[in-house]
Amino acid sequence: MMKPTMPAATRRLICLLTTFAFLPLQALGAGGQTSITALEYRQGHREAAIERRAKFMAAMRGGLAVITSADRSQPNRYEFYTDDTENKDFVFLTGIYDAHPPGHILLMNPGGDTYREILYTNMNPDTVRALSGIEHVFPRDTFLEHMSSAISDYRNLRITQLRFKEVASDLARGWGDDNKHLYVNYPRFTNLNEPANPRLDFIPRLEQATSELVLHDAGDLLDPLRMILDDFAMKNLRRAIAITGQGLMEGMKNARPGLTTLQVMHTVDYHYYLHGASLGFLTGVSPASNLNEPLKWETTEEEEAARKGDARILPGSLVHFDTGAAMNLYSADIQRTVPADGTFTPEQKRIYQVVLDVQKEVIAAVRPGVTWAELQELTMKRLKEAGGWDESYTYGIGHFIGMEVHEHGDYVDPLEPGMVLAIEQGAVVDGTRVAFEDDVLVTRRGHEWLTRFIPIEIDEVEALKQEPLMVDPKPQLEALD
Repeated sequence: MMKPTMPAATRRLICLLTTFAFLPLQALGAGGQTSITALEYRQGHREAAIERRAKFMAAMRGGLAVITSADRSQPNRYEFYTDDTENKDFVFLTGIYDAHPPGHILLMNPGGDTYREILYTNMNPDTVRALSGIEHVFPRDTFLEHMSSAISDYRNLRITQLRFKEVASDLARGWGDDNKHLYVNYPRFTNLNEPANPRLDFIPRLEQATSELVLHDAGDLLDPLRMILDDFAMKNLRRAIAITGQGLMEGMKNARPGLTTLQVMHTVDYHYYLHGASLGFLTGVSPASNLNEPLKWETTEEEEAARKGDARILPGSLVHFDTGAAMNLYSADIQRTVPADGTFTPEQKRIYQVVLDVQKEVIAAVRPGVTWAELQELTMKRLKEAGGWDESYTYGIGHFIGMEVHEHGDYVDPLEPGMVLAIEQGAVVDGTRVAFEDDVLVTRRGHEWLTRFIPIEIDEVEALKQEPLMVDPKPQLEALD
């Protein structure tokens, strides 16, 4: 009798889960609360990280690179409602998702002979090797010890030092005999009024030891790598978008008179967690009609109001959603506007259709070679032609998405295949707000509208509102009766 053969996919999953079963909680994610789905979708990160490090080192102009994992020591001046860490460059290059203080240090040495990649950490070395594919792992407190000898000119190292300080000697080989180039992952947005970031304290120590140190921002090399999503990144982002669509559509159905925006918000987030995702940022649900005409919704005050959930949905009103699930840090970012009663009024339809037409025209214009400025100019032109609606459109046409919901990148140079954009559109007209946001992949010949499956046309939205609810929350005041 032949022994049944286990499918290859099943074998890989069992291997993955067996590996994670023996990892310490800090290796799995914040608090150890990482879903099985997220672990499944981490398959391939090790191989992706190996390739990413190779590309990073190929782009270096010699020298060493030090990529630290650390909690942010000061708030990001340009982001709201996102996880307050700067750990993502490190995760991108290693596949290690969490770092408790003092964190880890990745050192890359493309000019070295043996020690081209080193990870300094207090984690179990075997765990690090399994997750990252990095062979050479040392205790974190040996980092400065190795750097102390490495900063010497390689030509000055005696044979004895080469024999007994092989790691530092190989780093010195990578640094050479002249200027010592060092790439560091600086904070991308620093507030100079705040205390300096302590994870960069080692840099002044090096500067005191040599006049030859030449510093480079590793972000100049990391941003182009993160802007072009590889297969691992796209796998996770597509899953995040699919889950966002499920949750958002359920929220769109639930947005009806009597409920609070917080209740609707929870129906969206429930689906994210149910399907193994996390929040890319705090979901926002807010009234979108009977608004004060001068309202500019992109300000901090309105962003906070949208996420408090303290408004009750009124008959005849519009409801706006801004939300995105994340899978292994890759976050969707989607906006929709729906009628609370299930159908749009004639005036709501008029405004909605104009804004939607502009959104569709801008998305149709996405292709390699186009610039963000050209997309913005197209939007402003069309909204102005609609009757001066551009005056209420006070934010940009969009942003890159990836490991950050507002991904770091180059917003000046033309678009390239592999980039994923969030295209944002909106206007406030006579107190009625209509806004959309869709995720779009730049392809070699044009684009792929990744979020098109989420109802957006008027008839699609109205049809969705007639579908049965999976969860049927009741107005909170009625629940108390």
